[in-house]
Amino acid sequence: MSFLIKNVTVVTLNSHREVIENGAVLIKKDRIEAVGDSSTLSAQCGDETEIINGHGQVVLPGFVSAHNHLGYAVFRGRAEDVGHAPTHRLYLPMSGVISNEERQVIGSLAVVELLRGGVTTVLEMEEDAELFAPFIEKSGIRALIGVMVNDLNLDALARGETVFDPAARELQLEKAVGLAQRWHGKSDHRIQAILAATGLSTSSPELLDSLRAFADELRLCISIHLGFGERDLVKRVHQAKQFEFARDHGVLGSDVVAVHCFEVDEAEIDILAETGTRLAHCPHMNQFRGEVAPVQRMREKGIQIGLGIDNYFSDYFEVLRSCLASARIHAHDPEVFSAYDALAFGTIDAARVLGLDDEIGSIEKGKKADLQMIDMATLGLTPVNDPVTTLVYHGHAKDVKTVFVDGNLVVREGVVQTADQADLIHRAGDAANNAWQKFRERHGAYAAPPPN
Repeated sequence: MSFLIKNVTVVTLNSHREVIENGAVLIKKDRIEAVGDSSTLSAQCGDETEIINGHGQVVLPGFVSAHNHLGYAVFRGRAEDVGHAPTHRLYLPMSGVISNEERQVIGSLAVVELLRGGVTTVLEMEEDAELFAPFIEKSGIRALIGVMVNDLNLDALARGETVFDPAARELQLEKAVGLAQRWHGKSDHRIQAILAATGLSTSSPELLDSLRAFADELRLCISIHLGFGERDLVKRVHQAKQFEFARDHGVLGSDVVAVHCFEVDEAEIDILAETGTRLAHCPHMNQFRGEVAPVQRMREKGIQIGLGIDNYFSDYFEVLRSCLASARIHAHDPEVFSAYDALAFGTIDAARVLGLDDEIGSIEKGKKADLQMIDMATLGLTPVNDPVTTLVYHGHAKDVKTVFVDGNLVVREGVVQTADQADLIHRAGDAANNAWQKFRERHGAYAAPPPN
């Protein structure tokens, strides 16, 4: 199907940072056929083209979230005050009690939330990520999906002990490779596979070595949490420095997306830069842990940086603002990065981190038609003195009216077209209540004991 979006302001995010007033975007099938002024493109349309008159609206590339845990929406309202310990006290313990059905419906709701707010691409890594693949395919969102592996013995973890389990390692790798074999390249490559690990302190050397071997064999990228408050744990568990250990076991490199990296010194930043490792920066999540990644310094060293939502949250505009605020507080400089820089981090730069910048991340002829439309004639967005700064500093997910992915209209007038939102909200709420009841029965509270 063909669409012409006309009478809009087009924020292209192309290499010239071009903004087109009274612009238009012509979509044919899954691609952007043309970008230009409304009168010129209107003359190129046939009767079969659906015309969308976007008067007063701004068109942006769809947001690209370089790091997500869809099913972790279950922790919303439980994990924000746990500090640096949610992995060992919440995330991994919950994986031992939550059912597949509960995790699946909660993750499906997260997909709908993201689409509704203009997110068109996610990198989704989670213990049971394949549970979400059918709904991801149905929803229309673009995704890189990977089973997030660890080989901890969960019973020992519940006692506060770190014990690696060869049987768990074999099972986890089987799940990760199986997902890749079943889903990579599906839906005309809208769904791709990755390999992923929780972190260094939760992975044995053998697990990381195997992950690298499979990544090379299957030609897939790797993503892993690094530099996120586990320095002392890595030293205690592996008797090694965290980034040297990561490099020695194959989880740094140009095909690796490192996540967080707020706990890094200058030498570790150099290791990231020298290995060509890319960064999924999650400032909105990190600020609630009292942490700020030194992204300005990383950028100066040539590290490629894109934004990620991580979990609990779904409003990408908040991530843009957190990116700016945290960087400026860290530098004590109110001019570090601009609104346009932040928007680029969340679109074309994040696409580059995922290796997809030839296909998505900007509004240009020949690229995939992944874009969003925001009506600016609303409270909080008027007056529109500048569309980019206004949206970055004042926009919200609720302001997004229309979303295309792969040329398909997946959100119309603020309503996701590929799912029943009300039904998902009801079922996901029940699923979370059931999961937390089981968690409390097993661990005696809403958080497991901290590791010794």
